[in-house]
This record gives sequence, structure tokens and C-alpha cells, in this order.
Amino acid sequence: MTEAPDFDPFATYVVPKIGRVERWRRRFRDLPENIRLASQSAWRGRERGLAVVAGVFLASLVITTVFSYGIGLSQIFFDESLDGEPIDAKVEFKKAPTPETSGWTNNSSVMEAVCDELMAEYSTELADCTVVLGRQGIHSSGFFNEDFLYAQPLEMRSIVDNDNPYWLNTTFEYPELDESGPPISDYRSIRFMGPEAFDGEFAKRYSANIIQGQGEWPNPENMSAQRGVILPANIASQAKANVGDVLDEITFVYVIDSEFFDAGGVDLVENCPGEASASENGKIYCRMPMTITNMKILGIYEPWDLGNPTLGPNPIFTTWKALSDDQIAVLMEKDHVYLGLAVDRSQLPTTSTDDASDWLDNLKASIMSDNYTDSEIELFYTDIVGGTITFLNIFLAFIQIFDYVIMVPIVVMSLAVLVYGLILSLEQRRKEISIHRVIGADSKGLQGMVLLELAVFASVAWLAGYLLAMFAVPIVLSAVGFMQFKPGDYNIDPTLSFGATLFTAISTLGLAILFGRKRARDFINLEIDEGVKSNIAKAEPKYWLHWSCFILGFISVIDTWMEMNGSEDGIISNFFFEGVFGIFGPFLLWIGGALVLGRLGAKGPQIMQLIFGRTKLLSDVKRGLKGSGSQESVNRLAVIMLLTLSIVTLAAVQGYTGSLVDERTVDARVGGDLQITFESQHNETVAIEIVREIYDDESSIKATTIPSLLLRGPDGDNLQTYVVLNNSDEVLYWNQQSIPGKSIDAALERYANGGFTAGEDSAFTLDLAGSWSDSKGLSDDMMIGENDERSVSLTMSYEELSFSLGDGNTDDGSPIDYFALLDEYSDLMNVDLADVDFSNLDLAERDFGRFDFTGANLAGADFSNTNLSESLFYNTDLTSVNFAGANLTNAIFFGSDIQGVNFSDADLNGLVGYIDLGETTISNTMCPDGNVSINMACNEGPYRNLPPLFEQLLFTSGQIQIDRTAINASIKYMGLHEFVPGVNSSIIADSLVIGESSWRSFVGQEADNYSTNNWIFRIPGISDAALKSLGSNLEADSRVGEVIDWTTEHEAVERNGGLIFGTPGLLSLQFVVASIAAVASSFVFLSLVLNQRKKELAVLQAIGASPTQILRLVLFEILSIIVVSMLLGLVLGIGLAFSFNGFFDVFGFIFQIFGGATTNISRELVYPWFELTLVSISVFTAVVIALLLTTRRALNSDLAMVLKGE
Repeated sequence: MTEAPDFDPFATYVVPKIGRVERWRRRFRDLPENIRLASQSAWRGRERGLAVVAGVFLASLVITTVFSYGIGLSQIFFDESLDGEPIDAKVEFKKAPTPETSGWTNNSSVMEAVCDELMAEYSTELADCTVVLGRQGIHSSGFFNEDFLYAQPLEMRSIVDNDNPYWLNTTFEYPELDESGPPISDYRSIRFMGPEAFDGEFAKRYSANIIQGQGEWPNPENMSAQRGVILPANIASQAKANVGDVLDEITFVYVIDSEFFDAGGVDLVENCPGEASASENGKIYCRMPMTITNMKILGIYEPWDLGNPTLGPNPIFTTWKALSDDQIAVLMEKDHVYLGLAVDRSQLPTTSTDDASDWLDNLKASIMSDNYTDSEIELFYTDIVGGTITFLNIFLAFIQIFDYVIMVPIVVMSLAVLVYGLILSLEQRRKEISIHRVIGADSKGLQGMVLLELAVFASVAWLAGYLLAMFAVPIVLSAVGFMQFKPGDYNIDPTLSFGATLFTAISTLGLAILFGRKRARDFINLEIDEGVKSNIAKAEPKYWLHWSCFILGFISVIDTWMEMNGSEDGIISNFFFEGVFGIFGPFLLWIGGALVLGRLGAKGPQIMQLIFGRTKLLSDVKRGLKGSGSQESVNRLAVIMLLTLSIVTLAAVQGYTGSLVDERTVDARVGGDLQITFESQHNETVAIEIVREIYDDESSIKATTIPSLLLRGPDGDNLQTYVVLNNSDEVLYWNQQSIPGKSIDAALERYANGGFTAGEDSAFTLDLAGSWSDSKGLSDDMMIGENDERSVSLTMSYEELSFSLGDGNTDDGSPIDYFALLDEYSDLMNVDLADVDFSNLDLAERDFGRFDFTGANLAGADFSNTNLSESLFYNTDLTSVNFAGANLTNAIFFGSDIQGVNFSDADLNGLVGYIDLGETTISNTMCPDGNVSINMACNEGPYRNLPPLFEQLLFTSGQIQIDRTAINASIKYMGLHEFVPGVNSSIIADSLVIGESSWRSFVGQEADNYSTNNWIFRIPGISDAALKSLGSNLEADSRVGEVIDWTTEHEAVERNGGLIFGTPGLLSLQFVVASIAAVASSFVFLSLVLNQRKKELAVLQAIGASPTQILRLVLFEILSIIVVSMLLGLVLGIGLAFSFNGFFDVFGFIFQIFGGATTNISRELVYPWFELTLVSISVFTAVVIALLLTTRRALNSDLAMVLKGE
């Protein structure tokens, strides 16, 4: 039998090395047991784990909310993109129809067959298809595509109903199209729909806007048999048309040719067989009229909001069955045909606009890749929904950047709570780790133990924060004001993608694990004797960096404060650096301020002793605990208080300020409770009586209006001037920002006593203090004293041109309306070239007789030897025009600049108007009075011969009397205005504002019993839903054209500011989360700080201090720190709110551009002291509870065990 080898206890044995695979296998095998043990350990140490849970929970909640908010906002924008035009895609010929091109047809049956093929091939993606005759083809794509501007709709011209004379005064001009979109057409369009549009998906979408009780969206059979027409409500209201009315004629025009102004446009004007007119897009169009007859109104619809202009918004709808085959063929040949597609919206991805855009792009590419029917029709797909999404995404990107930046403080705060919580929690384990090392534990095992326990805490907290964020995002997006929520009519699924979820986990869990790993490694690398010490040496913080951040941030506060209090530029005058400070200044102030002031907050006991040291209150606690324990922990506690309470203050101040700005924006837009535009002019008494007929109440209804007139300044500049009537303060919602000075009553009194204000541009025109070129230091909120040298008196002139025949009236005895007469005269012109730009073109030897050049730019053009007889030049730029040898007989000249014009050899016989020929070149010229010029001059005007076309309008002949009356009056400057309630503020910077007394001195008796279309009303005792209902009832009255009520406008402003921008919701989230963080972190961190000081409390108890004395000592020190830190946090928050005002200014212009805002209300900060006090009391209460619980528990501990450190 072989003997076993002897075991040598002093020998060194080599342990077999375990491979990597085996090591991982063992880890995986032991993982469940390790997790169980870690969970048990976490539960036993749950007190120290609360800091980790609080930090990870807040970080997870905030970061997940920020990402989910972006997804939710994207989904809302997507819903918005589907809320307008029912047609989702315009599918047209790939190339414009010409005899030389292929792939098109003028046969409607072929196009119907194309629709059938598309529906069969794309039955899943498409819900409906119809042939439409309407806007021309675009034939190219791109967001900034010029061709998009040139394709024209079928423009309406007239409707005749022999039983309804109101159609004669109904206008089809649609100026809102130019105001809200690109310059395509400013006329109402007509759209001829195929039978498929009157059943199926299209019928469902269109019928949703039919006004209840105002007909229906008919089926194909009724639409065709009755030759139906569907009118928009505003057109029906103008014409007082009703369902069932038969329209004898509908006339519209279609385009047969177009050319650019400077490339064939002039030839087109001369050769156009129909109606030639210029467009703001730079082209001249030749249009031909087409008429359909015997049409019946079958429905009236509520117009959609103006959005994507691809098809011509809110047209008159009818069926192309009302057209003859020849008419259809002509329209198709002229490219006025397309297929309207309805996408199956249930198939669209709703997760985000990006996913929807990809889906739509794939559908577009697939449809365009084929040819259709035996005719080989080639198609071009214009994606209406995708185009809207593209625009919205650009807007969305700006909004998200703005809102994400707003959320930076709360994200940083949550991460700070996480890091500080980890530090305090792991600090509790430093001694434990050292003891484990003494008894033989290896470094990796210890590190794994700490990290696994940390992972358990963090995972639970991250999941809770993630789930709560999913619940909170719909609430955040439903905010319509600070801490005000209103559910929207859309569904939001804020679920994050896997990648985004992974990011939130990495940024919270990952940060906790990485930081915990580093901290545990630091503890393990400590010498054992250092690990068991109460305090260890720490690196000195970089105080210079803290102070640098604080000072730079404080500069941005001072800059903003100076600008809010009268300074034009503040400290920083450079626009770029001011923008940089506006964006980064608040964050530098916040971070630097928290770190610098945190040290001051930690000195709370010393500060309190300095204040109350001689009082009996502190007579027995002067020994206190000052300087005891961990100063680093106390500093962190102070910093956390500063961070959280400063964000609470920022969110509350900016949140309530935003709600106030919304209200003042509505005040500026509406002016009062109601703003009503009547169909005809009324005086104040009649206007109030009309409202009383609808609103049967004993309330005292008051009304005012804002008259306007044109005044000429001392240097001849014409300035639009608005009038503030004496009773305006009883009706208008004035705001201190609107007019100069701090007192509205004082400003209105100055207006009443002959004062006037100017916008910044008009102040520059008149060389007044406060213009952008002025260096006299006048701000827009400063009212100049009457004895101030800057309060200059100006003599302004009001000129009135009156037209009359010999006795001052027409043959029927009525006075002549100058403006109405010019409008009627322009309708008699052969060609409309209003607003055309023919500057510097060679237009010599052309026939431009009876052309309308109203508002045109003809500067430097050559009209030599051109026929311009009976043409209209109203507000036309004729600077340096060459009219040599031109025929200008019976032409009309008013308000046109003729400086430097050459009239040599021209015929001006019969010219009518008020022009100064002394500024022009006259040589061998036939003057307006029929005489040849003598000594290179004609007799001075005005020139009054009544031209033949005027005789047609006035049914008389002879001379027209042109009387020019100039009335001068002196008005005294009192400062700058920003806006007047109820007046479009986009033009107010170029205007003056005067009082009623000044107005009366200019217009005299015209001010008595003044009549106008527009009145603003104040109706006491009515608001909210009742006011909205009154506005709807008034708008239904045939005497009323438009009503804007305060409630509806406020809802729209709230929707734009809240539901779309999301800012109120995010500020509300900041307020709630920061408040919770302040309360929770104070409780948790104090508990941990005091746990670190159990031994000190035990020593005090051992040397004879009573529990009550110790409790007072702790309360004194900690409450001193908390109270001082809270006060500093409120101060820092107010400074942060000031600094953020500059940030709002930097981004404000973007929202004005995209949102169409015209009134930029300044953010006058609101301080909600009640809410701030409530949060402070809650924090104070949590601190006291934490102190009492933790201190009593420490005092009840076994004294011997505590002193031994067990």
C-alpha cells in the first residue's frame, strides 16, 4: 500500500487557474443567490439606500419624461397635420401637358381608370381616389420649390343669382392666403370633384365640416342630378345665401399661359386674349373665363384652418359633371387636373412624424415608379401630409430645443441628487468595507457586493421613475397654463423605443453603477486605518471655477434687469455676445450660485449665532454642533437645498409669468371682451343695439373703436395714425407695456390733452427721442414729462382730397366716395398689373391702354412712345420713368411718386389727379388742360377734367371738382408705444397714436356720431363659455361679418403656448418634481448626515447632556443651515428667473416667425409668494420630522455600542 505524501503546512501550493468560461459560468450560476442576498442586504440597509433610490428615481423620472415628451409632442404635431385638408396627396401628370410631351391625357375617363388601377394596386395603403379639376400641376418637389408658387388654381370671379342681389357685392378675393402662406393666389378657388368624392372615405371626411342644419355632403347621384354646389360659410354669409338657392351662373378663370415679368411677360400682356394680371410670385398670367349655369346650393361648410396651401384652401366645391366634355378637355389640356388621394390613415405609423414620413415616402416612390393604363400615363406625387409634416418638423425642432433647454436645470438637479445620494450612501459603507478587508474579504468580492446591492436599489428606483414618467407625459402635454391642465382630443402613446429606453437606463442606472464602482474602489484602495476613521482627507474644491461661473451668470442677470427697467442694451450691447449670455448665463448663474452660496448656507449656525447670539433663545446652545461631523456632508445638504428651491422658484415665477403673458397677448389681440366687424358701418349706438338684440341682459354694454387717419409730418412724411377715444379705458384692456410710463391713467390723460406717441420706426421718421438711431436714452416704458426738452411739439397736417361735380354731388345727390370710385375704376381696366415689378424694363412702343398699375414698381422703366391712355396709376412708384412720346390721355394719377419723370413729347391731355409736374421734365408736352407746354412747364394742378370712363361710373359728364383741404394742428410728444389693444401690432411701429381731442381738431364734425365697421365691446358679468356662446350667436347674424371673443382667442393662445410648445407643462413638472425633491432630499439626506454623527451625539449624552438639550443643539445647527439655504435658494431662483427672461427673448423671435404672432408681450415677472411659501414650509416640516426621528432614534441607541462604532 502506497503511503500518502506528507502535507506541509508551510509549503506554497499553486491553485489551478480557472478559465474565463468557467468563471462566467460560476457567476451565472451564483447570480440568483447573489441577487437574493443583495436584496436582503439592501432591505436591511434601506435607510442608507433611500438616498440612492431618491436620486435614481428623480433622474429616471425627469430624463424619461423629457424623451417621452418629445415623442408625445411629435404625435400631437402628427395629429395636427391630419386635421386639415381631407385630400392627402395630389397626383398629377409627371410633365406639364404640351403637344410635344407624352404621358398625359385630356380624357377624364382615362384618369378615372388610373384611379381604379391605383386603388386596386394599393388597396391597403389607399382609402379613396377621385379625379379633380382645380389647381395646376406642380411637377416637382422640394420644400422651397419655386414651381410650387407658380401653379395656379381655378379662380372664382362671380356668381349670379337673379333672386339674390347680395351676390353682386360678394367678393372672392382671399387676402388671408397671402398673409398665411406663399404668394400663389389671393382669390377664392373652385374645385370640380369626381363622383368618388361624394361617397366612401372622402364623403366621410368632407361631411364632417358641413354645418349642422346647413345641408349635407351629398351622394354622387344627388350631386350630379342637382348640379350641386357646396359653399364655405363666409362666402354664404356675405351673399346671404341659403341651402336650396339656385345660382344662375358661376364664372371662374383658368390659366392658358404665364411668363415672368422680365422674360416675355410684357408680350403676354399685349397678346393675351382673356384677362392678364400680375402676381406677387413674379409672373404674369393670362386667364380665360369659363361659366357654368343652373347650379344648386346643397350644403354650407365650416372652413378649415389655413394650413398646407397645395390645393387652394377652402374652395367652392362642385362636381365636374356640371362641365361639358369640351370644357373638361380644355381644363385638362391646361394642366388643371389631378387625382386626389386619401391615404388609409389607420395604416400610418403613429409613433412619430419621422416614421410616418418614411411610410409616405415609400408610397410616393412606389406610385411614381409605374405608368398607368394603356395610355401610359406618367404620374407625379405631391405628398400633402408629408409636406405638412416637413414644415411641422422644422417648427418642432425649434420648440424641442427650447423646451429641452428649459429642462436642463431639473435634469442637472436630479443628477446632482443622484450623485450626492450615492456619496452619502456609500460613505456609510466605508468603515464596513475596511472591516471586511480586515477579516479577509478580497477586493473583487467586496466591490461586487457593494455594486450588486446598489444595482438592486437603482433598478427598483429606475423602474418606478420610468413608469411614472409614462403616466406623467400626457398630463404635461395637456397643460394650458402653469399648473392648469385640460385634456386634448388626441391620443398619446409616450412609450420610448428600445434605444431611448436603454439610454435612460444607462444615464441613470449606468451612472449609479459607475459612480458606485469608482467610490467602492476608492474605499478598497484606502489604508485600513484610514477607512475606519470618521473623516478622511479630501481634495480642495476648485473655488475659482465656482466663482467664475457665478460672476458670469450674475452679469446676465444684471443685463436682463437693466433691459427690463429702461436700458436699451443693458451691459452687453453686442448682439452675438448678448445671445450667448442669454442662453448660457442662466445655467452658469445656477450652478455657480449653488456652489458659492452653498458654502454660505453651510455657515448657517455661525450666521444665526451672529444674529441671535445675545438672546436667551441660544443661551444654552452656543456650544452647538458647529464644526462637528462632516463639513462636506453639510455643504452638500446646503447645495441640494439651493438647487431644488431655486428651481422651484424659477418654475413658479416663469410659469405664472407665462400664464400672464398669455392673457395679455389676448388682451392686445382682441382689445376687450368682443371685437366685432360688421358688414356695414354703424355708429356706437346702433352697434350696441345689435349686440343687445342677441344678448338680452340688463348689463351696461360699452363700446369703443379705434379710428385711423393719415397725417403728414413737418417734412412731408405720411404716417398712419390711430385715435384713442376718451372712453377707451372703460372698454379696452390696457396694459402698462402698451403705452409709455408706469401709469395707464396718466398716459390716457396725456392723450386726451393733446399728447401723442410714436412707434420706434415712426419716431425715427420724425427724428424723435426713442428711435433706434437715437442716443438720448429714452426707453419704451418711459413717459416724457411735459417740460422735458424731448417732449417736442409737432405741427401735423391732415389733408383730405374730396371729389365732386359742380354742386359737390352726383346726379342722384349723393356725395362721391373717392376710394370707392377708384376701386370701381380699377374694375374697368382691361388688364390688372397691380403690384407688378416692371422696374428698369424696356417697355417702349407697347399698347398698355386701360391698364391698372396700382401699387406697381415702375421705377426706371422706359415707356417711350407707349399707349397708356385711361390707365390707372395709384400709389405707383414712377421714379425716373421715361414717358417720352407716351400717350397718357385721360390717365389717372393719385398718390404716385413722379420725381424725375420724363414727359417730353408726351400727351397728357385729360389727365386727372393731383401731381406736381414741376418735379418732372416737360418739353413739347401736351398738358392736362389741352395746351402745349410753354417754357417747359404746364399749368399747376390739380387736373380735374372728368375722363370718359368716370362718366360711365357717375352717369354724368363735365368737370370733376378736386378739393384739397389741409388742416394743421399741434400735438406734443410723450414717448413710445408698443401696441394698442385691438389693433394689429405688425404695423404699429410705423404709426402714431393721438387722443380724441387731437383727432377732432383734424377732422372736425366727422368725429361726431362716427361710424365704422369695427367695434370693441366690454360686457360686464359674462365670461368663459357664456362669452364664447355669445360670440357664436353674434357671428350667425347676417349684419355681422366676424367676431373675435376673448375666451376663444385665449383658448387658441393657450393651445399654441401649452399644447404645442409644451412650456407650461414642463414648468409645472419642474415645480412639482423640484418641490418633491426638496422635501424628500431634505428628509433623506438629513437622516444620513445625522447617522454619521451618532457617535458625537453619544459623546454628548455620555458627558451629561440631556436628550432635550441634544435635540435643541441639533435643531439649532441643522435648521440654521436649512433656513439660510432656503432663503438663499429663493434669492438664487429669482435671479435665475430674471436671467431666463433673456433666454426667452433669444428664442422668442422664432416662435413669432413660425407661430404668426404679431404682439410680443414683455415678460413682466410674477412672484407667487403663496406657492413658494407653501413649498418652503413643506421643506421645513420635513426637516423637522427628519431631525426628530433620527435624533431620537440615535439617543435611544445603546450608548456603549455607538461609542464602540458598532
